[in-house]
Amino acid sequence: MSLRGLDLPVSFAEQYRLIELPPWGGIIDRKWERVLTSDAKQEWRQLINQSLSPRRFKPRERGRRCLFSKVYESHGIWFKSYPNVSLSQRVARLLGRNKAANAWRNAWFLIQCGITTPRPVLALNAPWWRRQPEWLAFEDFANAQTFTRCYSNQIASGRGMQKLLIAVGQFIGQLHEARWWHRDLNSSNLLVRASADATYEFCIVDINRMRRTRRMNQYKRIHDLVRLGISRSDYETLLKAYCDATGVVVDTSMLRRALNHSQQLHAARQAGSYLRWWFKVSYQLGKIRNLGT
Repeated sequence: MSLRGLDLPVSFAEQYRLIELPPWGGIIDRKWERVLTSDAKQEWRQLINQSLSPRRFKPRERGRRCLFSKVYESHGIWFKSYPNVSLSQRVARLLGRNKAANAWRNAWFLIQCGITTPRPVLALNAPWWRRQPEWLAFEDFANAQTFTRCYSNQIASGRGMQKLLIAVGQFIGQLHEARWWHRDLNSSNLLVRASADATYEFCIVDINRMRRTRRMNQYKRIHDLVRLGISRSDYETLLKAYCDATGVVVDTSMLRRALNHSQQLHAARQAGSYLRWWFKVSYQLGKIRNLGT
């Protein structure tokens, strides 16, 4: 089922209703409607309306998208914008390359596959020819931290590292078994919630680039595995758990080459010479892609 150009599973469609917030139109979760539309809870509208100002709006900027959160009735909501300023961005939306709609659609596909991602509660879109950014709001994955911080804490404490590596290997394996390719699975896009008994829950964010693929080859698997920011010595444990979850043995020589290229990319970014790095390494990346059968 589609509302405002946003796809929804039929079983969830009646949980949402249309909302008008000129110059946007969209849909809102009925469970959150009373909270978000009450007169006492209008801070989010004021922040969103600031994005219409000619001055640059950034309550908190992450990459090229603005991000801010609010807490209502002890529950957090994250608001994220997708810009529509340049001509290329508007043409891309006309051609169907709509990041907000992709994030919304991917969230519902992941939820149906049993993979944890924040549940969308609000979507605001505008016609492609207008310059207004689009907005999505998601429920917060409470008491979580990024995989980067969780991994660093385990290194500092010296306890629970193996359980963490096994858990993340199994989670990524579950993602790939559902034929989902994240394409940007760095350690800040994977949230971790640890319990007192050293078990871990994972949640994927920043999902607008995700793709459902008919065939998960070695290239796609390795592309998601190399950006977690863990040490090479820890990959043995992670890959064993990944293999147990998927039944697929990752090509370690391809993984090693991809890790080398990832390190070169990081060094080039730090030195501000990304373009030079790209011309130097793109041929090798192409060879890795061609080997990924």
